[in-house]
Amino acid sequence: MEIEKPIQIIYAPGTFGNTLRWMFDRFTKGSRLKSFDSPWDKDGRAHGFFDKSLFNNKYMRGHQLNDRSDSPNPNAEQVVLSFDSIDLPFIVRCGFYRNPGNENDESRYKGIITLADQSFVTKTFGNAPMKAVAKELLKIQFHDMSNQKWWTAINELISNSNYYQFNMYALWNEHMLTKELTSVSERYKLDFEIDQKVIQNVVQNIKNTHVVITKNRVKQVLDAIMAQENMSCEGLDIVEQAFVESELEKIHDGVLFPYGYNWFKNTEQINEFLNTYPTYLKHMNPRLPWYNNIANPFYLTGQIDKSK
Repeated sequence: MEIEKPIQIIYAPGTFGNTLRWMFDRFTKGSRLKSFDSPWDKDGRAHGFFDKSLFNNKYMRGHQLNDRSDSPNPNAEQVVLSFDSIDLPFIVRCGFYRNPGNENDESRYKGIITLADQSFVTKTFGNAPMKAVAKELLKIQFHDMSNQKWWTAINELISNSNYYQFNMYALWNEHMLTKELTSVSERYKLDFEIDQKVIQNVVQNIKNTHVVITKNRVKQVLDAIMAQENMSCEGLDIVEQAFVESELEKIHDGVLFPYGYNWFKNTEQINEFLNTYPTYLKHMNPRLPWYNNIANPFYLTGQIDKSK
């Protein structure tokens, strides 16, 4: 018997959650989307190049915050698009590249800045370039993600065993995706009619997106730095740069990477910077709560976040 409750797919922005909602609808018996083999619009997203009236109202999309029109709905069965915490920079990059309206670099930087407390931004940065400001805000967040309301909220949902945890990584693996859809269909008695042609179209598009192709790049760079191996890193975007610098500042107490978005050509240059950093320049990093086991009175807390 078909369940009466609607089903809401909750996902971090940019992580293909609307595509998953579309597949739920497409594989439902009697779906008005049966004539479509893929969901993609001109920007490679499933935000509707077709008539919205074709959608089944049983399936909803949502993001993780409770102060939005698309907040988690307590009256719905909730399916959370989940991932491992180690992929935090990948999740941030999904939002950076794939949010509607953020199709160019300037709008992406502006999107990051808009989420911050504007009084903090104005007081701290003045008229600094948006790219530099966006990267610095990311670094503050990466140093302590409890200061970031989006991350805190999705982490709580992923940790909740009452919700169905749909494996995000299945979205670029045909076998895993079919298995996950079969599992969720059985749990909620949806009786999906899974079309492998659709599965192939969805998976091929997602696995060939820039953000998925470069998913492990930041980890590879950090591994090379730690192993004292040389590899090119000049192509890293500001999210990846911010994460690498934040991780290294946590490890190398007192080292501060230069403000701005000028970046290294390879990991050998990064190690040279770390190995020759003058001791007289080492001091408390305001992005970190501790310095040499001493509480940092200059620590930047969540004041950059509108929710704090």
